Amino acid sequence: MKLSSTIVALSIVGLLAFTNPKLDSYEQYIHQVITQEANKRDGLTQTLGTLFGGVASSLIASSTVRNNYILFSTYDSNLGNRHLKYVGILGNFFQISQSHSDDHAP
Repeated sequence: MKLSSTIVALSIVGLLAFTNPKLDSYEQYIHQVITQEANKRDGLTQTLGTLFGGVASSLIASSTVRNNYILFSTYDSNLGNRHLKYVGILGNFFQISQSHSDDHAP
C-alpha cells in the first residue's frame, strides 16, 4: 500500500511540475484577456484590441516578474498604476490580487 501512495504522490508532483506554465504561456493568456475585454467594447476598441493586443501583452510580459516554485509559478505585473498578481498552476492562470498604486497612499 505504501508503494502505491508514493507512486500517486510522485505522479501528482510530476504533473504539477510538467504543467507549470512558462512566461510565454502567461503572455498568451494576457493576450487572450485583452482580446476578450476589447470584444466587450465598441467597434473601435475591438479593432484596437485586435491590432495592439499582441504588442500590449508583450510589453506586459516583458515587465512581469515570474517566480518559479517548480510546481507552480507566480507572476507580478505592473500596468500603469495597477499591480496584478497571478498564480500559474496546471497550465492555467488565476488572479490572486489586484491593487492600484494609490491604494497604498497615506
